[in-house]
Amino acid sequence: MIRFRPLPLMSLFAVIALAILLLLGRWQWGRYHQKLALARTPVAQMTIANYEPLPEGLQFVHGVEDGQDGWRVFAPVRNGDQVVFVDSDFVAATNPPNWREVRFPTALRLGTPVQGASIRPRPPAPFAPPPRPLERAWYDVDLPAMGRAAGLESVADYYIAAAYVGADGRATPNPFAQAQGADAMPPERHLGYALTWWGLAAALVVIFFAYHRSVGRLKFIAPVRED
Repeated sequence: MIRFRPLPLMSLFAVIALAILLLLGRWQWGRYHQKLALARTPVAQMTIANYEPLPEGLQFVHGVEDGQDGWRVFAPVRNGDQVVFVDSDFVAATNPPNWREVRFPTALRLGTPVQGASIRPRPPAPFAPPPRPLERAWYDVDLPAMGRAAGLESVADYYIAAAYVGADGRATPNPFAQAQGADAMPPERHLGYALTWWGLAAALVVIFFAYHRSVGRLKFIAPVRED
């Protein structure tokens, strides 16, 4: 037989906390499956050849490559009647670089045809750090705002994630060339977060009942045997 007298206020907070932890775990579980699906989704490729580089319009978007913080270099070019941003390089640094000191990508200055994934970015995340337009530093891809910061008009609603070309001239695949809704975080990270939130939920339940037992509000009473 179990006799349980829960503390009202503690029980209320415990139920609220448990619901939040379960929801967070479910959200990360959903992101895990979404990332797996996106990994199998082909990304549309695009090539532009006749364009005009716009060296004064460089913008920087925060990103993480191989666990290292840095800034993706978004270089604008005029392609016909539109301005198209090209995600063309990555600068490993904690703080955003000075746009006046960053050299415009050589391949774009020489007019080399640009090929890469054509990506329409999702709306900026509501909890992302605020952008710093004066420094041309962004924590989410916001093409219209990036265009305004550079004084550019007719900015396309997509950008091209081109290969990154190192100082040695070697091209490497763009790690951010992913389908709409994807980001650099691998699916396994979301799975780990989901298990963490659910683990905390389980720990909360154990602590809740252990505390009530320690103060005598949860008792296991052996039934009285009648002779």
